[in-house]
Amino acid sequence: MPRISVVICCANAADTLDAACRSASWADELVVVDSGSADGTAEIAKRFADRYVLEPWRGYTEQKRFGTTLCRNDWVLLLDGDEECSPQLARELSRLTVEELEQYDVLLVRRRNYVMGRYVRAFDPDWQSRVFHRKDCHWADEVLHDRRLPSHPSRCARLHGWIEHKRCCRAGFAEYFDGKLADTRLMPVAEQMYQAGERCRWRDLVFRPVIAFVKFYFLKRGFLDGQFGLLIAQRAAQAVQLKYAALWAYQRLAREQPDHAPSERDASRNPR
Repeated sequence: MPRISVVICCANAADTLDAACRSASWADELVVVDSGSADGTAEIAKRFADRYVLEPWRGYTEQKRFGTTLCRNDWVLLLDGDEECSPQLARELSRLTVEELEQYDVLLVRRRNYVMGRYVRAFDPDWQSRVFHRKDCHWADEVLHDRRLPSHPSRCARLHGWIEHKRCCRAGFAEYFDGKLADTRLMPVAEQMYQAGERCRWRDLVFRPVIAFVKFYFLKRGFLDGQFGLLIAQRAAQAVQLKYAALWAYQRLAREQPDHAPSERDASRNPR
């Protein structure tokens, strides 16, 4: 069996970190990177981790890339403090051989998402590049979502096991619909979209939210979950509408006040 390290990046994750750490008990090494917690996160982490590090928030990608530099092993599984490695994924990783891993740089893993303790059918499959060789992959330059890419498409494969996201989180539906966290993310995302050449047009504001609702409610079978599925689809449509509204606001500000346009440095704030 190849040696695999697990890295958990977290902050204020006292209600979920115990489950996250226990789910990594199979790994050869557990590294926890805490970006500044005011609850019992540090105490929990120190009970389980081979290495616990307090590191100021660097951003979604840079925080996790920093965590991988602390590992003894080149193969890494990344988790957030509100995620768990499922027993199925743990067994699958444990059965891999060195010869099998030599064929790949990145292994994709599905993430099963929960809201208020309930599995969200419409978010599946949510493929994540969470198992990777830290020296052979390269990191995508994204504001919010960390992503690793193989040196060649042929050096990427999909695993059958999955990651559980917020399965044991005590946060309720009010937290899911709270706009405070979304507000801190909107303008950095809008800037990245703008710099990539995207522009908001009237049809984006009219049709994209509708398309998102149709996708999550009908195409991804959210309707099978009744009112819960309806609320999830509405939330997805709202998120798309706000994203393009932020792009509209950013491009207007960039045109009228180019020296005062928001900067991606806002994304460096710890969102947790």
